[in-house]
Amino acid sequence: MAIHPMISQERDIRYFHSVSPGTFNIPIHSHNVNEIFLCISDNINYYVEGNIYELEKHDIIITNTEELHRPILRTTDIYERKIIQFKPEYLALLPMEDINPMHTYELRETGKNNIIHASETLENNLIYYFYEINKYYNKESSDIMLKTLLLQLVIKINDILNKPKISKKTSKSDPKVIAVQNYIDNHIDTLITLDLLSNKFFIDKYYLCHLFKKHKGITIMEYIHIKRIEKAKSLLLEGIPVIQVCYLIGFNDYSNFYKKFKKIVGMAPKKYIEKYTHISKSSL
Repeated sequence: MAIHPMISQERDIRYFHSVSPGTFNIPIHSHNVNEIFLCISDNINYYVEGNIYELEKHDIIITNTEELHRPILRTTDIYERKIIQFKPEYLALLPMEDINPMHTYELRETGKNNIIHASETLENNLIYYFYEINKYYNKESSDIMLKTLLLQLVIKINDILNKPKISKKTSKSDPKVIAVQNYIDNHIDTLITLDLLSNKFFIDKYYLCHLFKKHKGITIMEYIHIKRIEKAKSLLLEGIPVIQVCYLIGFNDYSNFYKKFKKIVGMAPKKYIEKYTHISKSSL
């Protein structure tokens, strides 16, 4: 099995196939590249901008340069994945009149439509492109082949994600976990405690914590903090003062809000405003 580690940040396209122990832990992060993540293991939840996708083998996750994301392991089994990363300008420079290969990355709503399910991956033979890109990756004078293969893959991804979706149940979560998650999502700006959830859903709070962590890969309180910070990001870009945002999303003190925001987003609230306000305005 050919396994490539993360290689030089100078390359316009990067491919790697990694196998890690089930204790492997990756913090929430983003890249200055677009990413196509192929799930090989069957033990991964994938967080993208407040959403958690419960992945099966051969599911694909796509993220752009702005989307915060993180794989979360459901079990301690081996964590295996194949990843293609490429700079936004890598395909944007290709002359094409009737098609924008970057549509999925540039025009898709942040944190939405990130997943291609295994059935679509196999039906459209997307795994072929991972094998072929791997084959040419370290060969000399292979840039034309790599660019051609990536272009075909991205166009197929565009087609799949832009097709009308047939509504279907995709979550493998326990119904009680889904109900708790929905309650949190709809009451994220209110006080939410384990005792409250236990009483509301008639379940022992310790068992509820176990059940939620088993299916989502993170604790209930971690999920609450992630959802609150996601809402905070939107409110900050609307021009609402930082202190006001802190209390609007359910935090009781600014110090705790600041620490959680910086841990999850990777920068302080004011730095986030400086970095992303112009992007938010330009998309209006």
